[in-house]
Amino acid sequence: MSLTTDSRSQVPESNTRKHVSYVNVISKHVTYENVSRKHVSYENVSMINARPSTLTRCSLGTGKPVLLHKIEGQISRVNGVHLLSTEEGVLTISDDRSLRIYLKRDNEQFWPSIYHYLPFSPNSMYFDEDKLRLFIGLINGSVYEYRIAEDMNSLSEQRHWMAHLSIVSAVLYSPEAELIFSCSKDKTTVWHCSETSVKMGFYAGESGFTTLEFDVASKFLFLGDSCGSIILLRLNGSEANIVTTLSAHTNAITSLAWDSERQLLFSAGADNLVIMWDIGGKKGQAFELNAHNSRLTCLRYAQHKKRLFSADEDGSLVCWDMTAKRVETPGWKTSDSCQLCDSPFFWNFREMWNKKVVGLRQHHCRTCGNAVCAKCCSSTTRYPPMGYELPVRICNTCQSRMQQFPDQFDLTSLAVISELRQGIMCMHLQESTGRLVTAEIIKLSRNAQNSSKLRLHYIPLHL
Repeated sequence: MSLTTDSRSQVPESNTRKHVSYVNVISKHVTYENVSRKHVSYENVSMINARPSTLTRCSLGTGKPVLLHKIEGQISRVNGVHLLSTEEGVLTISDDRSLRIYLKRDNEQFWPSIYHYLPFSPNSMYFDEDKLRLFIGLINGSVYEYRIAEDMNSLSEQRHWMAHLSIVSAVLYSPEAELIFSCSKDKTTVWHCSETSVKMGFYAGESGFTTLEFDVASKFLFLGDSCGSIILLRLNGSEANIVTTLSAHTNAITSLAWDSERQLLFSAGADNLVIMWDIGGKKGQAFELNAHNSRLTCLRYAQHKKRLFSADEDGSLVCWDMTAKRVETPGWKTSDSCQLCDSPFFWNFREMWNKKVVGLRQHHCRTCGNAVCAKCCSSTTRYPPMGYELPVRICNTCQSRMQQFPDQFDLTSLAVISELRQGIMCMHLQESTGRLVTAEIIKLSRNAQNSSKLRLHYIPLHL
């Protein structure tokens, strides 16, 4: 089974403006081929099939996030956030080396109950609220373990160890397997015993690792790297055997989420794309989800309600209905001439000479994959079953088919898109309470003073 795909996405240039960060806490009653596509801006094109269809029932509703609370006081970028389930509080780590726990007081304001400085800036964390064990990965490659008091007013350092030679990009604790996983930009992944901190296994890749996920039942370890690949390992004691490599993203993997019940893997990339990989189906199927126009930063998944939350650095928060039936996007076809009007493309010199015409630029229909010229694909439409929640280019043939048989093309939206105005750097979902917390970053002009705020928003999501 081939899992490697050609890349076609184009990633926007990074924003070089200075920034400040703050945290939003939000809550809602909360063949892998040709998956990537170019982001194209359309001018002077028509929009067809704007009416919603009623063929597919979407359980998301139309509710938008509503701000309930915010906290100010963070002086630097927040790199990790955890929303408490037992009481109204938030745990954060940030670039100023601080670890903070904010609790809601009687005056309805959030104040820090714990304010602890780490030896180096923290970059990642994992908090097991049941066991009150907190693991933090630092930029110098070390991992620290803390135990939080039940009243959330004190902490104690349990141990620390040097796990990597560079930034710890992700850390994860599995109480069932009694393992602590960490991955780093030094191209290594290590797992230690959670009881003794003894090193149990090691894996070295070809690119720096950015994120990871672990499935206890199958012993699968998913590693996202800086080149856009996802490496699937099966753990066997101290050994890690490569099962396969999933390649469809064209830029770094920024976040992973795992549906253990249906064995679905969700990946977010810096190429603005979310991909759902059907690991359990063993058919090599992947489904792309397009609703973002900028670099994705984080994913969170509600296991019981089957909702996927994705966020990007421009402040878009998308809630995806993962109970809906979806359709794989077709592969892009190759041709030297337009497959509708037979006009040659600009590299087809022989046909250009024979027809005495100037070659045209090649485009692709997103619903059928045909290679066509701009004149033959002048329309755009949304098509949620294929994951297109934003308008995409379609050819004239598909346009005519949609207009002639509208009941065959279900355009019911399968996602709720909310704009939070500021870039979201990280978030955490508490499905039991129906709340989501986001850490946002404020971008300022180049000459503005670089200062920061922390804001916490609770938003009912109606899961």
